Amino acid sequence: MKRKRMIVIVIAVVLILCVGIAFYFWHKDQQEKAEANRALHNTYSYTAGDLHLDVDTSEYDRTGDPHDIELTPTDLTYELLQRWEAIAEVIPTIDYPEEAVEKEDWLEVFSTLANNRFEAMDVSKEITKGEEDEATDSMAILDYIDVGAVHNDYFREFLEENGIEGPDRRRLE
Repeated sequence: MKRKRMIVIVIAVVLILCVGIAFYFWHKDQQEKAEANRALHNTYSYTAGDLHLDVDTSEYDRTGDPHDIELTPTDLTYELLQRWEAIAEVIPTIDYPEEAVEKEDWLEVFSTLANNRFEAMDVSKEITKGEEDEATDSMAILDYIDVGAVHNDYFREFLEENGIEGPDRRRLE
């Protein structure tokens, strides 16, 4: 009798441990999925902001799946892409994701833009380099791609020399 009771207790303890371990791993998996969804949601947010995209989250609100977030280009998006493509044509080290743009794969377009940032900053410094005591503008290319801003005369000259921006199209900053 005592032996049967001991076996029942051992089996109960083992079952409780198994259920506890299974719950732990299930809970851990759920947390990892939630973190991955938050990270993807953030990527969609950054993509929309950087590329001036409209965002429709109605399906996402229903499903909770960030893949259901719909990104739609705006006029500002197309203007950004035009400027980016023009810069990429004259600066071969800056990539323009033509195929991703055609497919409207905005996450890939955003990724390419992000991967170009340091190169754009380095090239900007070279283009905007003037006299020794003058400061360079490391953001010249990125500001131009983003909103068409031209804050530096050396960069303006670079754009004009490469047929990207003419004197009649100068922006007043």
